[in-house]
Amino acid sequence: MDSSLVSVIITTYNRATYIEQTIESIQNQTYGNIEILVIDDGSLKSTAHLVESICNTFSKCTYFWKPNSGQPDSRNYGIKRAKGTYIGFCDDDDFWVLNKVEKQIKVLIENPDFDIVTGCISYFGTHVSLDEKVKCHNGYNHGYIFENLLIKNRTDSITPLLRKKVFIKTGYFDPSFTISEDWDFWRKAAYYHKFYAIHEVLAYVRKHDSNMTFLANKDLTDRILMHRKVTKSLLKWGKIRFSNSEKQKIRYFEFNEYKRLITNHYSSILAKCYCLLTLFKKAPLTTFYVLFLFIIFKNGKKVKYKTL
Repeated sequence: MDSSLVSVIITTYNRATYIEQTIESIQNQTYGNIEILVIDDGSLKSTAHLVESICNTFSKCTYFWKPNSGQPDSRNYGIKRAKGTYIGFCDDDDFWVLNKVEKQIKVLIENPDFDIVTGCISYFGTHVSLDEKVKCHNGYNHGYIFENLLIKNRTDSITPLLRKKVFIKTGYFDPSFTISEDWDFWRKAAYYHKFYAIHEVLAYVRKHDSNMTFLANKDLTDRILMHRKVTKSLLKWGKIRFSNSEKQKIRYFEFNEYKRLITNHYSSILAKCYCLLTLFKKAPLTTFYVLFLFIIFKNGKKVKYKTL
């Protein structure tokens, strides 16, 4: 088996409670050639010293402190300092199954046309036991999945292992995001690179009161605003990459998602108008853009485009 170095980037901020278990799950992987980069995004001195001392107890772990700039920028900081041929990410409150890297490296060696290997996660926490709630995205996260990612995120940031060369074509994480930066990145990566899905649990995601994923606002208008942000980011990234027909196709997928969200949540015309009014109060320009999409794709008329 290939023994190339794997770099694992753990971002952390003002939290030392769970990181020892996180690092331990990576240090003890059945695949041995691993470096662990803990990127501290500006934690307070007391927490930073504690996290650094925990990291220093593990032979493969190196600690970095930097001024606070958000998780996407912290991941980029780690990528630029990573020495490995392969890159993986883990959050400071989650952990990996012990043969995760071994399984993913095997896939990458045997399938040179695939550049990103993902898998399933299982949620756990105070009221959720291991393997009680498993998420796999079966049927949507294998092969060229660009179109599937236009609808929703089909992988979780802590599961993929990717070749470092992916960042050459794709670029880095967008530091303007506070959440959904991984969805934004995987969309862009999927335009060029094939995903391989292992339909097994590779990592465990902890549910707790300070978890950003579960703190994210689930209000419908906020979901529309987030979808608009990731699509706007994609179109900006693809300005010189996408053909006009591809750009139109992306907008059509965006329209369908807004239509689905609004139709599924509101049955009456009055309720839908109230939703748009609420959206207008938050973001007038986005509201006009959503209405524009409904006009150009009215009556469900599908635009003509070439296959991506």
